[in-house]
Amino acid sequence: MSDPEIQNRPSADTGETGESPRTELAGYAVALECVRLVIAWYNRAIYLERRLPEPDSARLNSLMIERQKCLDERKSLARSGPEEIARVTRDYGALFRRLTDSWPPVS
Repeated sequence: MSDPEIQNRPSADTGETGESPRTELAGYAVALECVRLVIAWYNRAIYLERRLPEPDSARLNSLMIERQKCLDERKSLARSGPEEIARVTRDYGALFRRLTDSWPPVS
């Protein structure tokens, strides 16, 4: 894999989970992509809001706060175990589906 975030993932410990490093790395890559998709959605929503003739400052602030949460989650993902990685995949996958159901991001 050529992605630096995936390459920098700490090695998997197969002791308690029994998962191979390859399986854990694949799960990590999926979780990372889910978070990236949500961050990209927020980036686009922020961009579009800022381009409006009269941007809604409350909405813009809310979008930026939510994006920061995603950025923090992405940063902590490298230290997460299999259960946390599964949660991130599940939660961010569902969030992305909800966000894209309401596309475009600006009303």
